[in-house]
Amino acid sequence: MFFLKKLGKSFLISLITLLVLTLIVTIFNYIGLFNLNIVNIFSYITPFISLFIGGVIMGKNTVNKGWLEGIKFGLICIIIFTIFNYLAFDTFFNISNIILYVITLIASILGSIIGINFKKNNED
Repeated sequence: MFFLKKLGKSFLISLITLLVLTLIVTIFNYIGLFNLNIVNIFSYITPFISLFIGGVIMGKNTVNKGWLEGIKFGLICIIIFTIFNYLAFDTFFNISNIILYVITLIASILGSIIGINFKKNNED
């Protein structure tokens, strides 16, 4: 039950971060500050940032093995992204999605490792 609570909190923060960053990029694109190339770059950076933040939150709430918690969190998020991607576009995998999934998995692992290190530094 505690894992689901940690996962829910981390996933909610990641989702809110993803939505806010997407909204900001969309507003800048609508105003004309960003062109389509920059928006495409941010479409890869935004999930990385949001899952990194979720990984940090997940790492702060775990006792040890932050990398393992990051892998679990990242894989659950990738499964959810894959389901939404299939429902929206009717494709499971293509090379750009696989690259995005690997990048987001690495981001959640790094975030969780950094989060557990922040926790250890705050306990001293």
